[in-house]
Amino acid sequence: RRSLDPLERTRQQVARRAVEDLAPLSESGLPDEVRPLVQEINLLFGRLQGAFDAQTAFVANAAHELRSPLTALRLQAQALERSDSGPQREQAAARLHDGIERAIRLMHQLLLLARHEGQAPHEIRRQDVVLEDLVRVAVGEALPLSRERGIDIGVLPSDAATVHGDPDALRSLLRNLLENAIKYTPQGGRVDVQVRLESGTPVLSVEDSGPGIAPEERERVFERFVRGSAAQGSGSGLGLAIAQAIARAHHASITLGQSATLGGLSVIVRFGAGLRLA
Repeated sequence: RRSLDPLERTRQQVARRAVEDLAPLSESGLPDEVRPLVQEINLLFGRLQGAFDAQTAFVANAAHELRSPLTALRLQAQALERSDSGPQREQAAARLHDGIERAIRLMHQLLLLARHEGQAPHEIRRQDVVLEDLVRVAVGEALPLSRERGIDIGVLPSDAATVHGDPDALRSLLRNLLENAIKYTPQGGRVDVQVRLESGTPVLSVEDSGPGIAPEERERVFERFVRGSAAQGSGSGLGLAIAQAIARAHHASITLGQSATLGGLSVIVRFGAGLRLA
């Protein structure tokens, strides 16, 4: 009984806990054989607390970000109701349509981020993905936006490279990088995409002629709803957060820098490494 008393105390500690209480269990008086198990449980509690804190912050941020577009939609609907003449109604209807599209895109990005941030690497549906094919599809999807903004988007001569991952998730990663580059590059600018092999490691790069991101901001822009100080126009600040979540799940790294050729932002996705920010 004396030998098992510490285990009984630990059991009672767990049994009396509230659902939200993830404080570490006491290791005092535990037998050496049991202490490693309790230490691992405490580490698990720490990871759970981190996940809960992240989820709470995500919900709070999402609620804040959704409040503005929904309020704008209500005002635009009221403006449409008050419009009398044909041109005024057409203008109000166009603004309402644009607001709905922005709200739909924000919701899509929130759902995409929630899905990929909660996905562990072992849960990914993996298959061989030819990066050149991936680039071709993603650039085709980005062409309407690039033409609308007068951006020259091109694919530089690339190496043949294949990675093992989820093709849909990787396409979302590249599409977010391309859309960011197109949105933040001034009209008449340029965006280049390339696939390279560096010492056998597949590397995907997206470079633009936009304002870039200041070195001191490059780590912070991976956070949800954060945009660089040079960013212009509309945007939710979720594109890089989504790309980071997908990269992490694929054991890839994302590095931000300055494009040597175009002068704007350079985004390098290097597969087969732990995620790091620079």
